[in-house]
Parts: sequence; C-alpha cells; structure tokens
Amino acid sequence: MAKIIKKDKLKFKVQSERKNFLSLIAKNANYFGNIPGSKLKQKLTIKQNVFYEEINCIGYNPDTKIMEATFNIKRSSGYSGNLCTAGSREYVRFYMDFNDGAGWIDQGVVAINVHDIPDTLDCSKKSIFPITYTAALPKKTNKYSTCKNPLLPKMRAILSWNLEPPADSPDWLPVWGNVKSCNVQMKPFYWLFDIDIYKHKFAEFLSVASASPMLSIKEIAETANIALEDLKPVAKKLSLEDLSKRYKRADIAPGRFAFKAVTNMMKYPDSQITADTKLMLNKLKIDYGKLIDKFSILQPLDKSKANVEWEELECVGLDYNTETLVASVKIKKKNGYNGDLCDDGSREYVAFWIDWNDDCSWEYLNTVQLNVHDIEIPAGGLCYQVSMPIDATMYRKLCQNPNVIRVRGVLSWNLLPSTTDPDALNFYGNRVDSHIQLKPGVVIGPGEVIPLFNIIGGIPVDKVDDTTGLTKSGAFFAYNGIGVPTGAPFGGVIVLNGPSFPGFRYRIKVRNTVTNDIYYLSNSFTAVGWLPIPPYVQYTTQTPDINGYYNFLNPDKNTLNVLARFTPGTNDKLEVSMEVEFIAGTFEKTIQMDNVAPQIAISVDDGGDCTHYSKGDTITGHYYVNDLYLSYFSLGSSFGGGISGNFNTAPLPGNAFSIPTNASSNPCGHISLYAVDKTIINSQSVGHDVWTGYNICLQ
Repeated sequence: MAKIIKKDKLKFKVQSERKNFLSLIAKNANYFGNIPGSKLKQKLTIKQNVFYEEINCIGYNPDTKIMEATFNIKRSSGYSGNLCTAGSREYVRFYMDFNDGAGWIDQGVVAINVHDIPDTLDCSKKSIFPITYTAALPKKTNKYSTCKNPLLPKMRAILSWNLEPPADSPDWLPVWGNVKSCNVQMKPFYWLFDIDIYKHKFAEFLSVASASPMLSIKEIAETANIALEDLKPVAKKLSLEDLSKRYKRADIAPGRFAFKAVTNMMKYPDSQITADTKLMLNKLKIDYGKLIDKFSILQPLDKSKANVEWEELECVGLDYNTETLVASVKIKKKNGYNGDLCDDGSREYVAFWIDWNDDCSWEYLNTVQLNVHDIEIPAGGLCYQVSMPIDATMYRKLCQNPNVIRVRGVLSWNLLPSTTDPDALNFYGNRVDSHIQLKPGVVIGPGEVIPLFNIIGGIPVDKVDDTTGLTKSGAFFAYNGIGVPTGAPFGGVIVLNGPSFPGFRYRIKVRNTVTNDIYYLSNSFTAVGWLPIPPYVQYTTQTPDINGYYNFLNPDKNTLNVLARFTPGTNDKLEVSMEVEFIAGTFEKTIQMDNVAPQIAISVDDGGDCTHYSKGDTITGHYYVNDLYLSYFSLGSSFGGGISGNFNTAPLPGNAFSIPTNASSNPCGHISLYAVDKTIINSQSVGHDVWTGYNICLQ
C-alpha cells in the first residue's frame, strides 16, 4: 500500500486566483491579461503558468491520424476536488499549419478530468508526482501528398485548465497551462506512377475502365486479367549495398545502416544469411568485427539511455478518456532510417510495461511499431506517437482510494526490444518511466463476473439520473471529456460500453416504461479493435444468437468496450438492462429518449407581401419556439436587433417582435430564427438544431 508523505514537498496553499479562476474571468474575461487587443482592463498578469500542469510532449501518428498532447499534473491540490467530486478539466485544443498559406487550422478540442490526489510514495520510495496524462484526438483536416514530396505540417497544442481554449484562435495564451508546437509527418498518398513497375499494368486497367465505364473495379480487373493486389505499390526494401551507396553521400556511418544486419549475424552466427552478410560487408569494405565489438558493449542496468542521437522516446502517458497508453517519439535527423518515404524505411519499436499493483514488479504488455524514413526534417525534428489500449477492469478502486501506478516505455530502433527484461536496452533507443492514474470504478475481484455497463449514450452512467433519465449537473462525454447540458435526453443511436468478460455471454433488454413493451436487442454491430502494427485496427462483427446473447470479446478486439449499439426510435423513457448468462442479477439504467427537433416558426405582419414595408418602417411579427428540452434560440435580422433565450414562447403564433429600419437600411434583407435542444445525438454530439428564415424587401 502506498505511503502518504507526511511532509509533502508539494504541499502548498492554492492561491486565490486559482481557486476563484472561473468567477474572476466571468466578471472580466481579460482579468489575467491573456487576451491580446482586449478593451477590458487586466487586473493581474498570468500567462502560461505551468506551476500546476504543463504539456511536455506532442505527437502524431501518420497511420491512425491521431494527435496527442502529453502533460504532467505536478501538484497534489489545485484541481477543484478529489476523485469523489467533479474535479476540474484540462482542455487541449489542437491546430495544424500545412505550410500552404492557409495558416493554422483548428482541429478540435478534447478534455481530461483531473482531481486533487494526495502525494504518496510508490514502491521505490519515490513521489507519485508528476502524474502523466495524455489528451488525444483524431485529425480533422485531410491533405494529400506523394511519397516524393513529404508533407510536414506544424502541429500545435494549447493546454488550458478549466477554460476551453477559444476556437480558431491559435495564438491564444492560456492562464494556467502552456502551448507546444512541433512538426509532424502526414502519410503520403502512393501514386502508382511513382514506381515504374506499375505503369504498364495500370495503363491496361485504365484502358478497360474507359471502354467499359459501367463495370465495377473488380470486373475491370478480371477483364484486364489483372490482380488488384498487383496494383498496390510495395515500398522497396533497400539492400546493404543500396544503403551504403546512399549514405556515403550523407556521411552516415555503417554503425547505423548495417546495425540490424550485424546484430542478426551475432544472433545467428552459423546461418547462411550471416555468411552472405559477411561477403557483402567485405565487398563494401566494412569492418564487421569492429561493429560487433561496438554493439556488444553492455549498458549499465540502471541506465535509461542508449544511443539517442537519431531518435528518442520523450514521454509515456495515459489517455485517461480511453485508457490508452501513449508514447511520444522524436525523430532527430534527416538520414539514417534506411530509405525515404518511397522506400520501406525502418521501424521504431516501443515496448510497454506496467506495474499494476505498485509492487515494483513489471509486467510486459505489448510492443508497438512505427514506420520511419529519411526526410528533410525541419529544425526541432519530427514528433510521432504510438499507442496501445489497456484493460484495467480488474484493477479498479473506489474513488476514496486513488490508484496511481507506474508505466514504462522502451524504445528500440530496427530491433525488437526485450519482452522479458524491462531494464534491457538495445544499442539505439532509451526508456521512460511515468506515473499514471487509473479511473476509479466498481471493484471486480479476480475471476468475478458481473452484469455491468458504465457508459450509456456516451455518458458515464453515474452522470445520468435514475428517475428522470436525463443527464445530471457536471455530465460529460466519457471518451472526450467535453461537458454536456444538465437535463439532456438521448436521441438517435444509443451505445453501451462496459467491461468485458471473455468466455461469457450477455444480452441487453429494453423496456419502454410508457407502453411496457419489452424486447431483447437482436441487431449486429461492428466492434473496433487494436493491432500493434499498421493499420493498427481490426474489426469484429458482433451478432447475437436466437436468444439475444452476444459473446464478450477480448479487449484487443473491442478497445472501447462497446457492448451494444441500437436505435430505439422513440420519445419515451426506456429502462435498459444487461444480463450475463449463468450469472445472477442484472444491471439497469433509465434514459429519456427525444428524437424530435425543436418546433420553430416566423410570421411577419406584411399580409403575405414581402415588399410591404418601406425604409424607416418598423417590421413587426411573431416568432415561435417550442421544445421539451430546449437549449437556446436566437432570432436575428440583417437590419439589426435580435432576441435570444432558453425559454419556450407562447403558443402559435408565438411572441411578438419588432425590428426598426432606417433610411440607410439595405433594401434586401432577412429575418432568421435558429434553435437547438439539449439532446445527446448518436451518443457523440449535442443538439437537434433547426433554422428558418424570411426574406424582406424594403420599398
């Protein structure tokens, strides 16, 4: 059990500007002077204060298109409450600049829930702080390039505590938090004409396609007697001779490009491959004996770095939303990776280790690979990331008992790292240790199986009221941390997520509390899984048997633990329950459905003649808004003026409005009405929104 530090070196008094942050900026948005050009007078200057939290690494994976920012929580308090409270949020907004003159393009925002956690000592008698978290988000903007013309945009991440960074504001500076930028690499689009061998086959394919445009791609290939697989470019793997010629010009020593070949010689000294390699190295006048001596030097067991001249593992953290381990890797040089983007290149391997019980016993999890190449990189290198999900089902603790544990990442270039020795380093690479915090939850003992789902409609079940079926105050989306309105119902697709118990089966029962109709889900859905190598994803179709039972999947086949995906198509309140075959008891949750958008209307007192009014007249009419779960509405006009609110109007024709015009008003204009409700749509977004308008021509 972790020991609480009596004299906490991190213990301090949280300053009032941190405690009262939201109320201070509510009174004056520029209270801390972080809004450039603001007319509001600042009271105190605080910008990018990293005393409590700080981004240390950012990265991007070209294959998964996932952006990440890894940040440290440095203090034991200052985060608005412990794990049994709502705590606070660390927001990260991402931007991309593709160097095409368009500037920074907003890629979206994600939030991580953080809390006050007492400082304790881990099994090695070290403080658990800092605790490392990762915020991850898929890139939105798509850009394309060929392998001959690498696209290396700059990525930016803005970390801001308890205040969401404003959209489309890449230069905005947070009060609490910081900004970090780095160049990243986009995955190229491989044109067939990049490689001469495909020209002839592709020409035949195009000839048939142009002559028979109604044929499918498969039919065209069969007609042209071409295997579709032959049309897929295969990156060339460069030989030792190729690499020697190429790197002689780049002044890259054999100790780099011949590393894998020589280490294989050491591993398999009597093989034919080793004999062939010796002949080639002799031909290239490379002294493999010296290289063997070089690579045989043992590293000290406690040393965390081998050779990091070319690549370095900089951070290891946990994406708290999806419980995914993330490693940030920086590529430092433009050459030495066994070929450019049109070639096969080489591999960076990251082995993940974890100490589940904080007993200084490392458990190997898996090794993830990243493909890297020779690229004319900008100053500062290129920032990449790799990730792997973890299954913490059997390691949950109650919120009163924070669960902070150790993780380790071990980087190795072009040679698989050890899966048995967590301290071992290969010649190229390093290792990084971090403390991460696992989410609290239901404690499940070894071998125990219980009916349970912990997310419904994208919202944690404890954030949905059991009586009303609506969201509680402080509710948020489980997988991105973004807040949702209080009192929100659910519409569209309902997704259930929960722990998996492979070897058992479960089924989902739905009862309409209004009609008392009962049914078991019988639809198929696709679960998305994980792979340690590109394309990093796998798909599994979940189909229930005749009695409605689905099989629990292994975690690697269902990374978000999706148990069901269904569309009730009603506006009634539903009781959703889960049964596990041969296990006593059920787990149930009530949700209120809403599949109806707000009703809105505009009527203008013009007798049906849109030219009824003249310049200088006051336009009058009515607007109507009605919805059981209205979020807000806005009535606007191109002539000026407007009304907004979060209330329903009187019955049709609604509430009256009046809009004055003047002699300088544009004769052609319009009145518009927009409304949105609170409904959680398809378990991933908020609000049915509707719009209507009315055109007016002033005489």
